[in-house]
Amino acid sequence: MIQLHRYREVQEFKNQVEPLLSKNEVLHNLALGILHSLQENSKPNFMGVILKDSRAALVLLQTHPKQIILSQIQQLTEGELSEAAELLQEIEIPGLVGERQMVLYLSQKLADLKNQEASLKMDQRIYRLDKVKKAADADGVLVKARLEHLPLVTEWIWEFMGVIGEPVSKEQAVKTGEAFIKAERLFLWEVNGKYVSIANATRPTAHNITINFVYTPQKERKKGYASSCVSTLSQLMLDEGFQTTSLYTDMTNPTSNKIYMEIGYEHVADSALVLFHEKK
Repeated sequence: MIQLHRYREVQEFKNQVEPLLSKNEVLHNLALGILHSLQENSKPNFMGVILKDSRAALVLLQTHPKQIILSQIQQLTEGELSEAAELLQEIEIPGLVGERQMVLYLSQKLADLKNQEASLKMDQRIYRLDKVKKAADADGVLVKARLEHLPLVTEWIWEFMGVIGEPVSKEQAVKTGEAFIKAERLFLWEVNGKYVSIANATRPTAHNITINFVYTPQKERKKGYASSCVSTLSQLMLDEGFQTTSLYTDMTNPTSNKIYMEIGYEHVADSALVLFHEKK
């Protein structure tokens, strides 16, 4: 029997789902990292659990305006996913992100029920690393970003968001940069006194931390800087005590996937982001 249980209180939701998600921190790094950052008075857009025979099967969390994170705790058949879609059709769902096959099937069912269209926005691959196999091979040093770096950080965040198809204003880029710098896990790769690449470590959980915002400006690409930056930052996070680091890659970019695997990242799962919109 498939049921939907909706939560109103953050702490109650955390108590229920964190132990389940923590059994696979890498796979569920997105939901776990966001849950860890929520305060008791936080007001997420949506918190819920799809139950199969009274046991959690899917965890749903929305704090982002465009997507609900779906975390799969136990496998559901296509029939059970269809039942879940029936329960979810009354909820305002702008998009879904989660394990690829499940998201593609569930989003198509939901689109049919709501008379909408579902479009694949992002095809991603989740990787984990527990040992760096390839150290930095480009000359340079990893430098922790400080407030004096904010103008450069802002520019690169603004450029990065445009490249991945989620453009932001310069004001938003400043806010993001300030938050990253304040968290003290944003790093620049410096070569001969010049900054050439950037990467961030975020969403720490008990044993894992995620690497994101990996960016190298156009004129500095194909020199091994991003690889060296990510490799060194990953090792730094392991040295800090994290057992694993994780990251997402764009499946349509074979170069970045190859680079990360050379560093020691191993494929865990495929993830998809699907957005809903009205039929034309």
